[in-house]
Amino acid sequence: MAKTPTTLGEQLAAGDSEAFAALYDRLAVRLFNTARTMTDSLPDAEDTVHDLFVELARSRDRLARITDLDAYIFTMLRHAVSRRRRRRDVDRRAIDSIGRRRAEAGSFTTQPAEPVDDALTAAVATLPPAQREVLALKVDGGLTFAEIAAVIGTSINTAASRYRYAIENIRATLTHPESAR
Repeated sequence: MAKTPTTLGEQLAAGDSEAFAALYDRLAVRLFNTARTMTDSLPDAEDTVHDLFVELARSRDRLARITDLDAYIFTMLRHAVSRRRRRRDVDRRAIDSIGRRRAEAGSFTTQPAEPVDDALTAAVATLPPAQREVLALKVDGGLTFAEIAAVIGTSINTAASRYRYAIENIRATLTHPESAR
């Protein structure tokens, strides 16, 4: 007969939805407040805590072996904030690069943007339509992910993911054009 889970970690590892609800009730406010202070952004804090609980559910099997669950989860939070910060920095550099290229080409006018860089234009053209749409709304439209989500009728996480994938795909295409689609 299988051993009955006794610790919260064991219950989580077993996929007990009530255990996840209890963990959320116990830690969500503390995690959110910590993430808010660390990110200095309400949307980033919300997304970080959401991503953390998704990761906990996905990797729940290892939770049975954790002796200090709170410390483990706050460590996960710290890593999640760091990943989000790195992604934001990479995104900011990509946006700045696109902006510089357009400024150098003189395309920051009230007229529609002209093709700036053949390689960049080609890389953007290879993107799936949903990624291209989010990229355009973010870079050209200057919208936030919350605004993009409202415009395209999706979640903020989906909008941010599409944007992140678009930047990654453009970077890969520009870095390794021989392996482009």
